[in-house]
Amino acid sequence: MKKILKILIPLLILGTIWYQYQDIIRPRLSPILSEIVSWLGIKGDPCDEPIPYSIGAFDTRFGISEDYFISALSDAEAIWEKPSGINLFVYAPDDSGRGALAVNLVYDFRQQATSKLAALGITVKENRASYDSLKIKYTEMKAEFTTAKSDFDARVQIFNEELKAYEERVKYLNARGGAPKGEYEKLQTSKSALNEEASELQVIQTKMVEMVDDLNSVVVILNRLANALNLSVDSYNTIGASRGESFEEGVYTSDGISQKIDIFEFSSRSKLLRVLAHELGHALGIEHVEDPKAIMYRLNQGNNETLTAADLSALKTICGIK
Repeated sequence: MKKILKILIPLLILGTIWYQYQDIIRPRLSPILSEIVSWLGIKGDPCDEPIPYSIGAFDTRFGISEDYFISALSDAEAIWEKPSGINLFVYAPDDSGRGALAVNLVYDFRQQATSKLAALGITVKENRASYDSLKIKYTEMKAEFTTAKSDFDARVQIFNEELKAYEERVKYLNARGGAPKGEYEKLQTSKSALNEEASELQVIQTKMVEMVDDLNSVVVILNRLANALNLSVDSYNTIGASRGESFEEGVYTSDGISQKIDIFEFSSRSKLLRVLAHELGHALGIEHVEDPKAIMYRLNQGNNETLTAADLSALKTICGIK
């Protein structure tokens, strides 16, 4: 009994003090508790406090300014905040604390492929019709490349044979003290023709490399569409390169200590806005929804820049909004 009293009496005293002075104690204690919770990496309701975010890596090869990117981020966060009336995110460029969200613009083969197709005048949408259309374009490009490569290889073979014959003739004449004047002039003419052919072959080779880059870009997009649309089709192989990476426009990751959003690809501001809003949704803890037009659908195939009923329902569930 004495042991129980030793525990109860201090608790009663603390309870009385808290009851009488909580208005004074709470404001002083709250920052300390918040700091402890933050340091421990414990997350509360994602809608209680806005998630601070900042720009991390920023690759200028996308051809946009950092201000443009920040503006798109602001519009993306507004997609979630306006319907809910909750301040869910806050741009905090100087915040590098535990749990802060870094948004990175990462240029790799994904954006390179998208930019290539845009330069070719090819617009890709996330649907089967776009896949079929791109497949036809790929077949045409592949046939053109195959013909060009065959012609190029034939010219290279002839060039190599003529170069070998020229070098053997020069070697033969040099071994006999040099070429007579008439023979020397013929050799000079042959040398000039060989140099001219070498220059032309170099130009053709550069064009061939460009054709390969174009073809590989189409392959990357075709395989990405096939995976995204769950099509039962064979994967296309790139020419002279290996593209084994998965294709995702953006990815949100968190290890419990830090979190980040990596943006890899977009073809327009609208697409950038939607992929940013999608990954911000994941940062809130929202999973994919089944509505094809939703921001949180697994494919970035819609055109709307507002939440659908499915998005809003998922947000209300996360935030505990009735």
